[in-house]
Amino acid sequence: MKSPVTSPNPHDPSLDQAVALHAAATRLAAEFDGLVDDAAIEQFLRSAYDHVAAHATIDNFLPLLAERYTREWLYALVG
Repeated sequence: MKSPVTSPNPHDPSLDQAVALHAAATRLAAEFDGLVDDAAIEQFLRSAYDHVAAHATIDNFLPLLAERYTREWLYALVG
């Protein structure tokens, strides 16, 4: 039996990672309020997650890495 936090697709976030990604999207939306659309932030964050997940051997910090990557990209975009 699979764990409820284990995703069948290695690039799909597990339940705990999905919660962490949602929290990251909320933080980034507040940080870039009025500068970048919330839907775009979520799209960039998901893209960043997919990118780091494709190259990861350990998935513990994928949401954090995706958030940092997205934040850097958004600063470059609005900077």
